[in-house]
Amino acid sequence: MDSSRERGDGKIARRLIALAILLAIFVSLSSADQEIILIKSRGCPKCAAAERVLNGIMAEDKDLRLVQYDYISDDGHRIIKEYKVKDVPSVIIGQRVIGYRDYEKDSAKLERLVREALANQSQDSVGPSITLQANQSSNQSIDYQSGTDNEAELNLQEISLYAVSAVLGAGLLAGFNPCLLGILVFLAASVLASSRRRREMATMVAFFSLGIFTMYFLFGLGMQRLLQADAVAAAFRYILTAFLIAIGMAHILDAVRLNSGGNSLFRTDWALKYFRSGVDRGSLSSYFLIGALFSLVKLPCVGGVYLAILDLIWARNYTEGAIFLAAFNLGVVLPILILGGFLTLGMSPAQVDSFRKDHRVGMRLVTGLTLLALAPLIYWQLI
Repeated sequence: MDSSRERGDGKIARRLIALAILLAIFVSLSSADQEIILIKSRGCPKCAAAERVLNGIMAEDKDLRLVQYDYISDDGHRIIKEYKVKDVPSVIIGQRVIGYRDYEKDSAKLERLVREALANQSQDSVGPSITLQANQSSNQSIDYQSGTDNEAELNLQEISLYAVSAVLGAGLLAGFNPCLLGILVFLAASVLASSRRRREMATMVAFFSLGIFTMYFLFGLGMQRLLQADAVAAAFRYILTAFLIAIGMAHILDAVRLNSGGNSLFRTDWALKYFRSGVDRGSLSSYFLIGALFSLVKLPCVGGVYLAILDLIWARNYTEGAIFLAAFNLGVVLPILILGGFLTLGMSPAQVDSFRKDHRVGMRLVTGLTLLALAPLIYWQLI
C-alpha cells in the first residue's frame, strides 16, 4: 500500500517538475528576444538615422531583435495596415507605434521613446510578429476579397497642399522653357493660317496638352513600378545623378551658345513636318498625337527635372505616387494652357516668339543651374 502511494507521489512529482520546466521555458521565451519592427524606405536618410539609434540600443541589450520591413513590400503594407502606421520611418514595439513626427530628427528623443516603450511593454504585447503571422491568412483573404491585398492605405496626411504645390511648381519649371514656346508659336501660327478660327486654336491647345500629359503620366507610372525592383532602385540614384550633371551642363552650354548667337543644342525643327501634318488634318486625335510626339521631342528639356521628381516619389505607394505625378504633369502643361488661352483671346504668336527669343538664354541658364544643384542633393540623399 505504501509502495503504491510512493509510486503515485513520484508520478505527481515528476509531472510537477515537467510542468515547472515547461513554464520556465515559456517564461524564458516570453522574456527574451523582444522584437522591434522598423518600417523604412530604401534610400531614406531618416530611416538610416533611426536604424542607427536602434542598433545602439540593441548593442546594450542582447535580448532585442530588430525586424525591418520596406514600406512598399507586401509585408510592409500588411504591417502598416495592422498598426495604422502614418510615417516612414516608424518604430513598432508591442502595440506602440513611434512615428517620425514623434521625434522630428531628434535622435536622443527617439532613443528615449524606444526605451520607454520597451520598459512599458507588457507580457501580452511581446512578439507582435507572432500575432501578425497568426492573423496573416485571415487578413490576406479579407484583403483579397476587397481587392486591396498589395496596396497600402492612402495616407492623406502625406498628400498635403504644400507637397502638391511644390511638385506642381517643379512641373512649371520643367514646362516653361524655350522648347515649349517655340513649338507653341509654330502650332498657333499654323492653326491660324489654315482656319483663321480662334475656337480651333482652343481645341488644338487642349488636346495637344492632353497628349503631353498622358504620355508623361503613363511613363511615370511605369517608372514608379520599375523602381520597386531592388536592383533598379539601387542603380537609379547614380544614373540620375550623372544624367542631371550632363543635362544641366548641356543647358548651361546652350545658354552660352544662344547668347553668342549660335544655334541651340535642343533643336526641334526636325519634327516640324510631323506637327504640320497633324495640324493640316485638324482632328482631335491628330492634335492629341502631336502632343504625344512633342512629349518625346521635349524630353531633353524636361527630362532632368522629371526624373528628379520620380526619384523623390517612387517610395510612396502607387496611389500617392499617381497623385503627385498628376500634379507634376499638370505643372508641365499649365504654361501651354495659359499661353494657348492668351493666343486664343487674341495675342499674336509673334509676341510669344519675341518673348521666347528675349528670355531663352535666362530660361536655359536657370534650368541648368537648378539641375546641377539637384545632382548632389540626390546623390547624398539629402532630399
